[in-house]
Amino acid sequence: MNIEAISASTRPTIDIGALVDDGAWTGSRKLVLLLAALAIVLDGLDNQVLGFAIPSMIAEWKVARSDFASALALGFVGMTIGTPIGGVLGDRIGRKMTLIICVLLFGLATAAIATASGVFEVALYRFIAGLGLGGALPAAMALIAEFTPKPKRSLSVLLGIVCIPIGGMIGGVIAAEILPSYGWRLLFLVSGLAPMVVALILIAALPESPQHLLNSGASSEKLIRSVSWLGVTVPPGSEFVDRRDSGIARASVGALFTSEFRRSTLAMWIAFFFCLLPVYVLYAWTPTLLTGKGIDVKTASFGLALFNFGGVAGCLVAAWAIGRFGSRLGILTMAGGAVLGAVFLAVMPLSPATETLLQVVLCVEGFFLLGAQGSLYALATHVYPAVIRSTGLGAAAGFGRAGAIVSAYVGSAALAVGSGAFFGVVVGCLVITFVAVAIVNIHAATLSSMAKP
Repeated sequence: MNIEAISASTRPTIDIGALVDDGAWTGSRKLVLLLAALAIVLDGLDNQVLGFAIPSMIAEWKVARSDFASALALGFVGMTIGTPIGGVLGDRIGRKMTLIICVLLFGLATAAIATASGVFEVALYRFIAGLGLGGALPAAMALIAEFTPKPKRSLSVLLGIVCIPIGGMIGGVIAAEILPSYGWRLLFLVSGLAPMVVALILIAALPESPQHLLNSGASSEKLIRSVSWLGVTVPPGSEFVDRRDSGIARASVGALFTSEFRRSTLAMWIAFFFCLLPVYVLYAWTPTLLTGKGIDVKTASFGLALFNFGGVAGCLVAAWAIGRFGSRLGILTMAGGAVLGAVFLAVMPLSPATETLLQVVLCVEGFFLLGAQGSLYALATHVYPAVIRSTGLGAAAGFGRAGAIVSAYVGSAALAVGSGAFFGVVVGCLVITFVAVAIVNIHAATLSSMAKP
């Protein structure tokens, strides 16, 4: 990019917002996406690992499945607390540092579950892991958004979000192999050590967001190093500005409720809550539901892996749908498809005789439900400018994690009634999600316009 074109005087004035938005999607920028994606894959894996392990833990400890509701809920409480804290920390101490701290935290706590001797210890470690799992995502999403040119930003965010079901899919495959032969302790050990390795890679290779460095008053030397990842060389003595974020002085939750953002903020919080609630009902309780119907643990784990596989495809198709039809119609289509898929699951019989059909339907439901969930994160990057993007993402996702807390008890109670009630909860939540997305008033006409500077 020609720096002189945006220079205001003999002392070049570098508009970082313009560099980020209008520059080429270079290899170094894509490397940031890849590094953040590694963290998100492991977030997705460790997020779901307890759901895979619960049937084996119940069998070993001779406890009721309802005993794990509190363990699941405490994990989600940790995520609910960690997500907004991670968002605010990302805007205060930096996206990179926040992401590394969170990845180390959930890795250590997940590995510690391998030493647990009862449900109480699982709940304690899961709460600690939840703090890291919740805080990692908004920091990673903000980094991805702030190293991606505007025309590619929402596609890049969706590629990051698709790593959550990829992590779950990998977890399902690993669980299907480890659990029958080696047990649940090795599953947690492997799932915890992997994030620690990735954290070391992030320390060595991941840059900090230039927009965050500017907003936090970082030195010119740090800004120059960060801007080099955008594929440009900055002249000595340059002055850095971001004219596109000049209207907001400091990141705060209050900034989300100014007249420009209030309606979209409230509607997105509702959408996140009622979208993530059924997602976590399915993540946490599907293997237990299926094994209770006589389906073996390997097949049950593989069924949840297929749900995640469908989600990978769903996020990619959602990106195309948003690009073709805009964010409102694209996300509403995914949410509507998820409603229909959940209705089918609610009425179909579950048994070893129907397990093949069940796996197909779970894959289709994952396609629509996780596609809708991923699209909500992309929408949030469009609604909020860079100075409050991490805070906005963290607050919305934190509200979603609150839905996850409720899912621990709702899922357990619905299981006691039957599979119809279990999937009926999913249907009801997704109808509310559909309405909330329709209420959001800051939508984009195309994918290329789906992110503010």
